[in-house]
Amino acid sequence: MKKIILAGLLATMMGSAPVLAATTTTSAQTATANVQKEAADIMQVAVQGANAMRDIQLARLALFHGQPDSAKKLTDDAASLLAGDSHDWAKFVKTAPKAKMIDDQYVIINATVALSEDYIATPAKESAINTANGKMAKGDWKGAVDTLQLAGINVLQTQYLMPLNQTRKAVASAQKLLSSGKYYEANLVLKGAEEGIVIDSEMLGAGQ
Repeated sequence: MKKIILAGLLATMMGSAPVLAATTTTSAQTATANVQKEAADIMQVAVQGANAMRDIQLARLALFHGQPDSAKKLTDDAASLLAGDSHDWAKFVKTAPKAKMIDDQYVIINATVALSEDYIATPAKESAINTANGKMAKGDWKGAVDTLQLAGINVLQTQYLMPLNQTRKAVASAQKLLSSGKYYEANLVLKGAEEGIVIDSEMLGAGQ
């Protein structure tokens, strides 16, 4: 599959965040924050939710390496990131996910866009892709997709959805288990939260 853009916030942050946090410069932190804000504004991705899921993954890794104190801190950080009322998360909620749960909100924490597998290059389509990339660079997400669709290019949009309430409950449970020294059980609960992510893909074809 030929990718035209990949806004993989979760994967990017996982690759750049050390398990046992080392010191970082203020300028680096500012740059990271700016990049995350731009990505969130363009793609309506909940960076806060992505950060929480990153902390969940790192907490499990810390437990694997026998560092429960680090796991506790990371789990507490995840709980703080997941706090807030529904209004805080509203613009990041996918209103009609394919998989539904009772009393939950599916928050978009990662997203990708790619050309369909049957894409065949032509001068006109290559021109449309260049135009779409230019629009992406300016933050015009919708304009980029519209450009591709008008050129007859099918676009596959994939969103990674975090069930907010379920994840909050899992993290709260893990906090209690970690405080009781039940590290194996806490790891399983955090694993469940990580596996709760729903992948929702939609083909945006010309004329749709």
